[in-house]
Amino acid sequence: MELKLIRPELLTMTAQELRALYPILILVIGSLLAIVLSVIKLLSPKFSVFFTTVLVSVAAGLVALDFFGAPPVPLFNHMMVVDPFSTFFTVLFVGALLVSCLVSFRYLDREKIQHPEYYILMLFSVIGMILMASSLDLIVLFIALELMSLSVYVLVGFRRADRRSNEAAIKYFILGSVASAILLYGAAILYGCTGTMNLAEILPILSRSPEVQGPLFVVGMWLVVVGFLFKVASVPFHMWMPDIYEGAPTPVTGFMTSGIKAAAFATFLRVLFSLGYGKAMTEAIQVNVHDLLWVIAVATMVVGNLIALTQTNLKRMLAYSSIAHTGYLMIGLLSGHKSEFGYAPIAMYLVGYSIMNLGAFALLSMVGGREDHGLNLQDFSGLGKREPWLAFAMSVFLFSMAGVPPTAGFVSKYFLLYGAVQAGEVPLVVIAVLCSAVSVYYYLRVLVYMYMKDPVGAPSGSRHSLWAGAALTAMVVLTLQVGIMPARLFEMARVALASF
Repeated sequence: MELKLIRPELLTMTAQELRALYPILILVIGSLLAIVLSVIKLLSPKFSVFFTTVLVSVAAGLVALDFFGAPPVPLFNHMMVVDPFSTFFTVLFVGALLVSCLVSFRYLDREKIQHPEYYILMLFSVIGMILMASSLDLIVLFIALELMSLSVYVLVGFRRADRRSNEAAIKYFILGSVASAILLYGAAILYGCTGTMNLAEILPILSRSPEVQGPLFVVGMWLVVVGFLFKVASVPFHMWMPDIYEGAPTPVTGFMTSGIKAAAFATFLRVLFSLGYGKAMTEAIQVNVHDLLWVIAVATMVVGNLIALTQTNLKRMLAYSSIAHTGYLMIGLLSGHKSEFGYAPIAMYLVGYSIMNLGAFALLSMVGGREDHGLNLQDFSGLGKREPWLAFAMSVFLFSMAGVPPTAGFVSKYFLLYGAVQAGEVPLVVIAVLCSAVSVYYYLRVLVYMYMKDPVGAPSGSRHSLWAGAALTAMVVLTLQVGIMPARLFEMARVALASF
């Protein structure tokens, strides 16, 4: 008697499935190649691993972009799916990887931490992000989350001789582990209620059997939601972010504020939709979820903006600004199922937010001194005279963060708030507009120091990295281009979110 443990059809893969996996395969092969190159004595790891990472990120991005718009391709017995949603975010993740690597090259030399493991860890973290956005199974999602998180924990503490970096890494590891455990426990409870870990199967079960949505299901759902609320740094789960952003190497901070936030929101959106939000939830649970997330969104916007007013360190100021932007994004989560735009404004906002933050942290990595000294407001005094191009670039990013036209931040916030008005969330929109008005003060305060204060000390005369300069220029161009011509990006966002 022959015992078959694995169905034969699971051992085969069609050409379409293989093509859908190309971006992940490119990154995995690139990671393994980078590991091999880093131990070859005849080659300089500084250059070989750097260029390998850059080429791999470009190749993966181009392949993913070419696949965008294709029909969804389920993989591995429907444990993953490559669809326009996951492909859209794959392009965003590898774009963040590319910019962060270009910015890091000279920065790592200056900080005396030029090690090939830095780029390898970034590659592994991006693989985790892509798997998160593609996951249809809660176990796969958790493994992908840990792959991303463990890599970033090490990156945060990469400046081993710096006490702040060590402290940030330990805090992030402990708090991130707790959040992951909460999420995993919630997933286990959901499995007990529904009998499946597959996200694509949970929604039909809830539609057919509303009685499943008992108290135990609600507990499991909220544990999962709390895990994601920590990852996106919403109030009251936000206290880790300022310390981690300040202690981490500046390019890593930029990488986190773009890639990790986008991955967390993308996965949060897929999971929340699969749990029936706006569709299969009972009316009582729907109202409770809406009201609690409404309060959290308001608290996140208010707390983030008010505390940012008191900050003089630019990394901490941008950290609290990031918390406030999480609140804006949660408006899209609350209103997407009632708006004609759907959830597309969230994807567009994440792209615009990633562009301007990658640019801002690229600039901070260029002007900061050893161990990121020189990132306080007074250190930017007279930057408009000392470094006119850098001051102009920072002005563009700050205007975008404040939502001033014609920038990516303005159009992203416009679509987000307009969709919320359509959904009847007018009080929430009013609060968001008032919070945005508050944010103008601490953003424009940086411009006052750059253009209206006398320079402090003599010009350094240091030459900036060509790679970082190219990345910074690209972010300025994209910030203005999206702000002036947003139609193409918004259409791509609508295609990516069409199934939600």
